[in-house]
Formats: sequence, structure tokens, C-alpha cells
Amino acid sequence: TMRVALARLLLVVIAFSLIWLVRSGITWLLTKPLARLLRRSGQAHDETLHRIVSLPVNYLLLALGIDLGARILEIDSAGMGFVVNLTRTLIIVAIAMTLYRLIEVLALSRRQVFVLTGLAIDEALLPFVRTGVKLIVLALALVIIIQEWGYDVSGLIAGLGLGGLAISLAAQDTLANIFGFAAMVSDRPFVVGEYVKTKDVEGVIEKVGLRSTRVRQLDQALVAVPNSMLASSAILNWSRLAKRRIDITLGVNYSASADDMSELLSRLRAMLTERETVDPESVVVYFIDFGESSLHVLIRCYVNIADWVAFTAEKERILLDIMRVVEGVGLQIAFPSRSIYIENLGSALNLSEQALSNGAVEP
Repeated sequence: TMRVALARLLLVVIAFSLIWLVRSGITWLLTKPLARLLRRSGQAHDETLHRIVSLPVNYLLLALGIDLGARILEIDSAGMGFVVNLTRTLIIVAIAMTLYRLIEVLALSRRQVFVLTGLAIDEALLPFVRTGVKLIVLALALVIIIQEWGYDVSGLIAGLGLGGLAISLAAQDTLANIFGFAAMVSDRPFVVGEYVKTKDVEGVIEKVGLRSTRVRQLDQALVAVPNSMLASSAILNWSRLAKRRIDITLGVNYSASADDMSELLSRLRAMLTERETVDPESVVVYFIDFGESSLHVLIRCYVNIADWVAFTAEKERILLDIMRVVEGVGLQIAFPSRSIYIENLGSALNLSEQALSNGAVEP
């Protein structure tokens, strides 16, 4: 009997040794179909394949070795039941790890997801969907393992429901930020690199995370804004302007006659309409008011330049051309001034002399 037990132990050791020796060949065989799948997505390389397959293969071979060892040792039915549950658990873990790592490295495009599932998902939502699928894989694996060991899953789920309610109340801010991230990704009010402005922050978007979005302000300070706050705010995206507006009021000196003003308005309209960067349909040039110190001319137009620096340079050129048009007509741009008319010059001189004699005003 002692010799039989030793022989069986020796067979178990030999079986584990053989399984350990052939693990590389089994890994290679399993990577062949996986390599074809990854080549279609442009991600087939040895490191990726080894990372996906190596550890799950070890779990599968460990389950095989435990099962063979139990059968060689001819353990009793109670022990065999434990071994069966253990081996099944290892197989489930291996399958779940394979799916988890495959989802992690397999970057499906929007078109590929539509072909596989028939669902049209925005490209920016794919990382969020990938995270959700991984959580589903882990949850299913956990439920199946619990069932394999004979526990009541329904009672556990009910307990987890109460615990989940408590956790959700404690982590409501985090959940709000995650849902804010989903809303922003689906609506796409901005992407990384765009310049935005809200009531709380203004700057360039550097990173959009699950919990917060990082914004680089003009003073180069980095601000982390919770996604829930951004999702509930009005967002002004300056980077998505197709054109920018020029809106100025030109003041012309009161020495201008009606004919001079008509000539000025005509030349201004022609100058703006003929300009390549200006939308001709948007040109507005009108004499709108008699101001306190000038005649007011309203000038409005859209410039087909979205970039702020380029627009500012073009606006400078337009303003200089406006000055040249004014000078070409023989007019002057007015500055704030006020004229005082004295009806009785003699009375004014007497008042000045009295003020000098009383010392109120220095000569």
C-alpha cells in the first residue's frame, strides 16, 4: 500500500511536470486564432498576445493538473467534489481573464462595433463602453463562481442591493461626475485642445477624465473641474467659430457735410465688400446718430477667420483701411470734445478780474 501511494504521488509529480513543460506549446496554439483577430484591428504583436494568453493558460493547466492529481490519488467523493468546484472555478477565472484582457487591448472602431452589434456608438464613447463591458464580465464571472460553490445568488444579490444603495448615496458625487462624463462625451461640446469658457473657468481643454476635466487657463494654471459641474454649465466653445464679428462705431468730426458722409459710407461699404476675408452679405455700414462730439457711423461685418490671432491681425488691417478711407474723403476721426459759447464777453472778463483781485485764481 505504501508503495502504491508513493507511485501515485510520483505520477502526480510527473503529470504536473509534463503539464508545466508543454505550457509554452499550448500558449502558442491558443495565440494563433487570437493573432488573426488582433491583426484585423492592427494590434497584433507578440507582447500583446503573451499578455492576454499567458496567465489564463497557467490557470487552465493548473486546473487540469489538480483534476489529474485527484483522479490519480483516487480521493474520496467529498474531496472530489471540492476538487471539481476548484477546477471549475479556475476555468471560469481563466475565461474571464482572457475576455477582460482582450477587451482592454482590442480597440474597436465605431464601424466595427456597428458590424458586430448593430449599434451606432459615438467614437468618444468607446472607452466608456469598454469599461462597462469589463465590469459586466467581472460581475458575471463572480456570480457563476458563487453558484458553482453552491451559494444562493439571489440572497447575495439582495444584500448587495442594500449595500449598493448605501454606497451609491455615499458616492453620489462620483456617480454624478461619471454620468457628467457620459453626457459630455455623447454631446461632445468640446474635445481636447479646444478653447472653452464657462462661468467658472476659461482655457484650453487638456484632458477629459471619468471624474474631472483638466483645463489650462491663460495664466497657465491647471484647473480640474468636476464633470458634473461642466455638464450642467453653459459652455462657450471659441474653437468652433466659423467666423468672427467686427462691431465698431466710428466717430466723424462735425465739420463733415452731408455729401462727405454719403461719400464716406459708399467707400466704406465698397472696401469691406471687396475684401476676401469679409462675408459680403454681412456688411453693415450706416450713419446712425448725431453724437455729442461726433457723427456716429455703425460698421459691422463677419470675418471668415476662426483663429483669434489671425482674426486680430485682419481686424487691425481693416481698421487701418478705415482710417485711410476717412482721410481719403478729407474728413477726420473725432475725439471727445465740448464747445462752450459765451454770450456776453464783457461780463465774463469782469468776473475774471474780480476773481483775480480776490485771490481766488492765480494770475
